[in-house]
Order: sequence, then structure tokens, then C-alpha cells
Amino acid sequence: MAATTKANVDQLKPNMKILEFVRFAKPYQNMPEKVCKFVQHNFRGSTVDVVRNGKGLTCPVSQIQPGDTLRKVFDIPTALSKLTHVTHGLIPELKKRGFLEFKVQLPEGAATGSKQERREESVRQANEFIQKIKAGIEMRDQATGAAENMLDKARKGKPSPDEVKASINNIMSNTTPDAMSAIASLKSSDQTYAHCVDAAAIFETSYYAIKRRKGEKAIFPDEKYAMFGAFMHDFGKAKVPKDILESTVRFERESREMKLLQSHPVFGAELLSGMGMPDYIVNMAHYHHVKMDTTLNSSYPQGVDYDDVLLETRLVSIVDVYQALVGRRSYKKSWAPPAAIRFIDALAGVEFDQGIWDDFVSVMGIYPKSSLVELTDGTIGFVISVPEEDLEKPQVVIFRDADGNDFDHPTLVDLQEEEDLEIDQDLDHNDILGEDALDIFLSLEVS
Repeated sequence: MAATTKANVDQLKPNMKILEFVRFAKPYQNMPEKVCKFVQHNFRGSTVDVVRNGKGLTCPVSQIQPGDTLRKVFDIPTALSKLTHVTHGLIPELKKRGFLEFKVQLPEGAATGSKQERREESVRQANEFIQKIKAGIEMRDQATGAAENMLDKARKGKPSPDEVKASINNIMSNTTPDAMSAIASLKSSDQTYAHCVDAAAIFETSYYAIKRRKGEKAIFPDEKYAMFGAFMHDFGKAKVPKDILESTVRFERESREMKLLQSHPVFGAELLSGMGMPDYIVNMAHYHHVKMDTTLNSSYPQGVDYDDVLLETRLVSIVDVYQALVGRRSYKKSWAPPAAIRFIDALAGVEFDQGIWDDFVSVMGIYPKSSLVELTDGTIGFVISVPEEDLEKPQVVIFRDADGNDFDHPTLVDLQEEEDLEIDQDLDHNDILGEDALDIFLSLEVS
């Protein structure tokens, strides 16, 4: 049986077969009548997934309506082979029409190509990922400013998420959430504004990967709205005085300041409900600090039944803690991503939903992307991918030899291909690279 995979439009190659169209440009959101007719004509006989009036719907393409948002086209008839058999001429046409990502069937033998071919493809993907992170830096800074502006406006009684939504659109158009999420441990962040951006990116990346692997539908109408929902999980901090919110002092548990901080989930639920946000976004803000064992001091607000905490909220609670641990801040030492994974793993089943945690780790890995590791031969590099088959054997970009000398040309090592090489230990970016960690990562040109 031929292998299948996901591919964006730039990864398409001749002789691939498109099985599903799964991501689309902006014209396919809230489609006008002209776009509806275009889709109906070109995909006649196919089945589609759309969002209509905030709800997911699967129907024949002939039944789509103006205002629908297109999420997937599948069950494409063989008569439409001009749209599904990839050729050199089809690729630019798909890009022109705003078709961005696909589920494809690889040509016979492609999945088991030579080791050199697989390596070349991995190198290409690694360099592409680094470029996406470069693009993500500016997007992250803009979104961080939007988060601060949104909370400031809410303090004045004029809550508006429009600037945040625009930033999310910018992120989704110019980089990818998984690239944004890799920045979290490499670039310093504050405890509120950049935290919202990083948590949103990590949530969107892990949530949709989990849903795809399980073949389940998302609760959100689209990926942008999922990112928005996670972005808003700390919106209640708009009701916390700014001097408390931005303080670098650790407050005592029973202090007035700590009680105000721990009230932000209730504040968030009140604000978001007043803005007419969907119940699931209100739930994410209201219950993201509720633990499985609700009697714990770290679980708040009190008196909540854990069964009322949505799956999405249980995931955002994990993401919230993970980002808080790996986020580099001026007043605390950050954790290396693998150390954060180990810490939360020890709490899973008591504070966090075990099943959701297992799903999160299967996507993020035990060595998340951008983790700094030392291999058994003494070389040092950054983790650049998370394999589904064996989480202990990611791909690593090696940039420093065992004697501490940096290579002129960093090289990619696939630990699934190397029998005599494995990760010896994970390292702390700050201890090894200091403030240069992000710059070193971005300077990598993999060969």
C-alpha cells in the first residue's frame, strides 16, 4: 500500500496523488457566492467539510453556501485527475488558487527511498523550519504588543480582541504555529503578554496534531480560532492592577496580591461572557488552573467539578505550565524543554489529565523542537524534529564538536538512522549558550 503524508503546496512533487485538500487561503473563509461557485464547479462530485454558523458540517460540494468556511475537500472523483495528479504545471496553479496544504499519496518507492534521498529531504525541511522561525520572531513581537494593548483597553472598560485577531492572522499567513512554539524556550518573555502568544502557538500546534492523529474533529471552527481561544486564556488578568501583574516579586500565598492574581480565571470568564464569546473559550479561561485533584492549593477557583473542565481546557492548562517553565524571563531561570516535560510528567494523573498529557508528549516529544542536547560522541546540537515512531531518536542539527569548537557547516543527524549514536543528555540553553541561544539557532544553515 502506497504511503501517505501531509504536504504544503511547496512540498508537492510530480507523481504525487492528492487525496484531500486540507488548508486554504483567506478567500475560502466566509466564502462569497463567486468562490462557492468556483469550488462547486471545480470539485464537482466531491465531499467537503465546512464551518457554517459556527458548526462543522460534512456535505456534498454541491450543498455549500455563501458564508461557509472551507476546511477540507475529499472523496474526489477519479474524473478530476487533473486536480489530483501532481505535475509541474499543476503546482503553481494550486498556489495561485490559494490551495495551501494537502494529504497526498506518495509515488511507489518514495516512502522507502535511499538513505541519501531521505536525508536530503530532511535537510530541506530543517532549513525551511529555521526560516519559519526567523519569520516568527517579528510576528511574535507584534502579537505580544497586541496582547498588552488588549489588556490595557479592557482595564479602561473597552475590551476589544481585534488587534489580537489581526496578529493571529498575520502569524498564520507568514509563519507556522509550530515554528512559533519553538521560539518559546529560546527568546525571553514576560509572564503575561508574550506568555499568551507562546501558549497560543503551542496549544494550536499540539491540539490539531492530536486531533489529526486521532481522526477527531476540533471544537473550533478553524485553526486561527483555536489559537485565539488559547490566547485569551489569561484575559482575566486585565482586571489585575498592572503593577501587580508586571511585578518581579514572588507574592506570599495569602497576600492580597496573590489573591488578586488567582482571581484572574473568574475575571476572565466574566469578561469573555460579557463579550459574547463561545462557551468553550469561556471554559478555557475559567478553568485552566483547575487540577484533577481539586483539593490542591494550586487548584482554583474552588468548588469546580473536574468533569466540567473541557478537553481543550485540560490541554491549555498543560500548555500554560509548560510555557511558564520554559519561558526565559528576567527574574527567573528557565527550564530546558525536556526538563519541563519530565516535571509535568511526574504530575500527570494527579494534577493533569493523564490521557491529554500522553497526547501532548506524543506531539511535542520528550525532546521538543529547539531543545539543546549532547550526543554520546560529545557533539552538541538542537533538536529539529519530533519523530512519531521513537521519541528518543529525533533529528538533531549538530553545530559544536566534542572539544567545544563550532562547525563552519552544521550538519543534520537522524538518530533513527544512526545505530551507534544517541542522546546522552539534554542541556540548558542558558548554561551553555547564554543570551546567544536564539541567534545561534537562527544562524544554522544545515548541510
